[in-house]
Amino acid sequence: MEAKDAKLLAAEGVLETDVKSIINSFYMQSLLNPKLSKCVHIPLSFSPDDKERLTDHFMERLAKEYMKAMQIKNTQYIIVRHNNTDHSHCHIVFNRVDNDGKTFSDRNEDTITTSNLWGTEKP
Repeated sequence: MEAKDAKLLAAEGVLETDVKSIINSFYMQSLLNPKLSKCVHIPLSFSPDDKERLTDHFMERLAKEYMKAMQIKNTQYIIVRHNNTDHSHCHIVFNRVDNDGKTFSDRNEDTITTSNLWGTEKP
């Protein structure tokens, strides 16, 4: 990663050579559905009290568990950790066009996220 405070924790389906290669990888897959052009960005922030136990491996695991709960699968993604604030956080970026050219819906994303994280039913 180009930013000195960013670290690539995980990636799937993208060329990881540099940021430009990652962007190009996302773009090429988006051509499977030309109506969509933007990836989804989800920041995950954690309490400053948890900073000591949030190793790279543990943060990656939490991000992947979140993706599983949100049914983000069969698509390109990256998980990037940033150390530019007092609280530990990472960013998940994934392609809304999956590996089969189908679209991942982002409708009601906030409601779905809350439901999955708190174990409540979806509306």
